[in-house]
Amino acid sequence: MPLHDFEEQLRSLRSQSNLPTPLDDSGSLDQPAVEYILQTPLQKDSFEMLEFENHKLAPGVFWQRNRVAWNDATDGSAKGFCINVVRLERHAAAHIRPDCAFAQPGMVDMEAVDNAYWQTVWASGAIRAARGTKHPRLFLNTRELTCARDGAPRGPWEDLHELQRKVEAGTWNNDLLDLVPTLKPHFVDAPEGDLRVARYLPAYPPSAAVQADPDVLVATNSGFFLNFPEEYEDGVSALHQPVGALYADGHLHIPSWITRPCALEWEDGVRGIELLGPENLTLQIEDYPAFNLTLGTRSPSALATVWRSFDGPIPPSEDPGDAVDLVFSGAGLVRISYPGTETPPLGGAIVRLRGAVANPWKIFLTDPKSPRFPQYKLRLRTSRDRELAFVMAAGPSLLHDGHLLTEELMFSPLAAGEFRPNGPAPTRFPYDATKSRAPRTALGLTTREEWVLVVVDGRSDPAHSVGCTLEELARLMQRLGCYRAMNFDGGGSSVMAIEGLRPIDQLKPGLTSTVANIPSDTGNRERIVPVCITVVRKKL
Repeated sequence: MPLHDFEEQLRSLRSQSNLPTPLDDSGSLDQPAVEYILQTPLQKDSFEMLEFENHKLAPGVFWQRNRVAWNDATDGSAKGFCINVVRLERHAAAHIRPDCAFAQPGMVDMEAVDNAYWQTVWASGAIRAARGTKHPRLFLNTRELTCARDGAPRGPWEDLHELQRKVEAGTWNNDLLDLVPTLKPHFVDAPEGDLRVARYLPAYPPSAAVQADPDVLVATNSGFFLNFPEEYEDGVSALHQPVGALYADGHLHIPSWITRPCALEWEDGVRGIELLGPENLTLQIEDYPAFNLTLGTRSPSALATVWRSFDGPIPPSEDPGDAVDLVFSGAGLVRISYPGTETPPLGGAIVRLRGAVANPWKIFLTDPKSPRFPQYKLRLRTSRDRELAFVMAAGPSLLHDGHLLTEELMFSPLAAGEFRPNGPAPTRFPYDATKSRAPRTALGLTTREEWVLVVVDGRSDPAHSVGCTLEELARLMQRLGCYRAMNFDGGGSSVMAIEGLRPIDQLKPGLTSTVANIPSDTGNRERIVPVCITVVRKKL
């Protein structure tokens, strides 16, 4: 959608005078609010408030749970709606922190890796037809791989590539695992037949983040990640690899290789939601001045261009000897090559360098035994020249300056960034805003700069909670007082865990300790995720 069309539609939204008023300060859902959010008439006199919890978790941090029930006006069936809401005031005694499993020591549950793999295979339609069907996979825990460490010309990536090549050539034997002793090899099914080698990054459920750290008050799931086999079986991407910008604890864990809405906070406490993409990245090589990256589709002959898997074929370099391709998977530099020999991984990009900044890499390629590995640094630029506290990407956007985004606007590049069918992960996201009701997770910002973190139950039992579409989620965030809001990963990933939650306060028996909602996966089991949104007490 062209910029002038997008702005014209936003002007039309701003001219509307029938915008609903936010909920009162209690945040309680009444019948008119539910009818507005779901755009569903409720059977007269059937509406019932089942529960309204409102707890202060810390100064400026409040948790609310709303459960309502009614009878459907069409068929009389029992329906419900359940939301968990956490509000974080501007000067609260806690702050949001992305909790990255792959940056933590330990925290690897191999049974959960098995379950994650088979769950996505089932979702792919490749269900085990009979007991004993095999899908031999060798998963390697590659948290922080790069081409080389401490200046050595050979690193774990080279070992991984050699293992992959030998497996593809059919020369498997257990002695090959000596190539990757630090990568914690793990088999899903025995190493026989059509064995494939894949990476995984550690992941854990939100409740584990609460239970592992006494300062964590709340944990939910967060953004999207590579999940289906076709997303990570390219040799360099990984199961559970986050998608979109991720900055936490002073580290750029995932560069903004794709443009997505991002929730972010700076160290001075200012909060925001804005689009960040490849052209928000700068790269510094050796002692050369840092320079901005440019989308190759926009300016293919620029000094440093970014190419992704969905950008189409990379045009050949006019002078191949003057250019070098750096292949990134997440933040890891996984391969260095001359143009024309590599393709961008789904979980990363190729950065093509030209001119003087390519020289250190050309020297490295010319003499692979050289002990000098070029030094580089990727940095993320935002709308403010201030130190960042965190950045988390997801999408699409739900609200812009207090106004609902229609389906067309919601998925437009100027509101959602690169969030489209046949594009970057999530590859199987339902690209509609009005049909697919599901469990949801969202984060919004009020005009008072309060963070509003929401989990909506759905899918498993409509009598408990019908879930919501993206447009319904936008109306909910609007009624909760947000003027900007964005969607996060949903479905079976949508979980909220609350520190100190008693079993008697849980919604049904058998839920994992501290879980405040009802997860929608089979058995109401939490799904493991690579990054949690956590609300953490500030250190005095």
